[in-house]
Amino acid sequence: MRILLWCLMVLMPMVASAATHQEKAETVDEEQLFRRLDSYIAQRDKFAEKKELRLKKLKKEVSQTSDLRQHLLLYNQIYREYYTYRYDSAMTYARRGWELAEQLHDAYYIDLNKINRAAVLSTGGFYSQAEDLMLSMSPAEISPKLVQYYYYTLTWVYNYWEAFCENSEFKDGLQAKKKAFLGKTIANVGNKKTALYYYLCGEMQYLKHHTDKNVLGCYKKALAASPLNSRVHASAAYCVARYYRDAERMDLYEKFLVEAAISDQVCPLKENLALQELSTYLYNKDKKYAKRVTKYIYCSMEDAQFYNNRLRMVEISRILPLITETNHETEVRQNRIITASLVFVSILSLGFLAMAFFAFKMNKRLAKSRREVKSQNRLLEELNAKLLSTNKRRETYMRLFMDISAVYIKKLDDYRKLVSRKIKAKQTADLLTAINSYKLAEEEAVNFYIRFDKAFIELYPNFVDEFNLLLLPDKQILLPAPSSLTKELRIYALMRLGITDGQELATLLFYSTQTIYNYKSAIRKRAKNIETFEADVNKLCHVIR
Repeated sequence: MRILLWCLMVLMPMVASAATHQEKAETVDEEQLFRRLDSYIAQRDKFAEKKELRLKKLKKEVSQTSDLRQHLLLYNQIYREYYTYRYDSAMTYARRGWELAEQLHDAYYIDLNKINRAAVLSTGGFYSQAEDLMLSMSPAEISPKLVQYYYYTLTWVYNYWEAFCENSEFKDGLQAKKKAFLGKTIANVGNKKTALYYYLCGEMQYLKHHTDKNVLGCYKKALAASPLNSRVHASAAYCVARYYRDAERMDLYEKFLVEAAISDQVCPLKENLALQELSTYLYNKDKKYAKRVTKYIYCSMEDAQFYNNRLRMVEISRILPLITETNHETEVRQNRIITASLVFVSILSLGFLAMAFFAFKMNKRLAKSRREVKSQNRLLEELNAKLLSTNKRRETYMRLFMDISAVYIKKLDDYRKLVSRKIKAKQTADLLTAINSYKLAEEEAVNFYIRFDKAFIELYPNFVDEFNLLLLPDKQILLPAPSSLTKELRIYALMRLGITDGQELATLLFYSTQTIYNYKSAIRKRAKNIETFEADVNKLCHVIR
């Protein structure tokens, strides 16, 4: 017994020391962690280009073969590439595969494309539609090769649905369904040594007990068995981060959240969560991360808009105004520091005449900085007010905002690169010609009209019909195209959105104020009730359907 106790006394410090070393090995310097993530974010376009090249190759194979059954195989491969990359395109190829399979009476591909369609519906936020489609199928009647995929898809339908209903009474019921189908998925996995199997086992263990050691073991096996550019790796890294968050090991939570975000970039996955969650975590952790948070949240917003993920866009819209407000507060603090510095320098200048010239130069620079900061503050206040207002609108309006912002930021960056390239090449004459050209402005105006018309009609599909009811029967307006407004309708569309000032309308539509007045006067003459016409317009489409 004494010998046993002595051995334990000797071994326990050694075990504790080994555990300490292991934990230290897992920790990473935070700044190094962020630099690594930023390096991968900087390569977003390169990863996307590789994805597009793969898609281009697959589409070329489709066009070069007349074998319709080969088309089925290629359609499914294209769908797999699009599944977590672009919602609309994934849905398109799932539909094409389904239609072709129906034409060929191929039961396997009919069922496969039904499941594909349900999977992408769930990522797009159409949970009940995905559920209806899946439950219309019977696992006993489909090919044994599809049974695992069938249960896996149902698991993730309820997983996404549960996340959407996080704070509602439906969460527990959805989680129970997810757990049931997850068990069936695991039971139908053939190879028990794959990364996917380890990951699924980790998910099941997590549902039983969040911080059980078996949970971490399964997820780390999945990480080790999967490459960085795989969805399983990204998901497993995120789940390891989630485990450490529940265990209150926030350093390791941050480390594996970055690992998941990096994997998302490399795949690339536009349907992702890690970078968005990292932004929220850093925002709550310390206000010093404000610039980094802004960078990451806008990357997440671009991905959500690119994929057309409603759930992610709603989540981002909740935190974006808060981040903007924090940036505003940071600017205010900087302004106070600058002002204090001015006072300090001024006092020192009285005592040190030899530094008078230096103090004068510094004062001028600081005064200029203060004016710039005040100007930025005013701009931030305006942007913050617009963001807060936008957040209250329907998801469609949020999608419009993000689309227009992303497009014009890209074009502005392209224009900056063009200017830089021309200057470096000493092609100033070409640059001057490009700047003096009105073609760009005209093209942008046309593009703006097209996007505005489409978005407004989607948001207010009954606007034109209700507007025509205010006009005399023989004076009603016909649309030039299904998704295109006339110049007159465009003016009153903006007025319906709350823009009533003539100068503002003229600026937005690239008209003169007189032109705006003429169009409005011409329309009022066609109204049934001229006196109340504009008030009646503001009442149109009171409820957006």
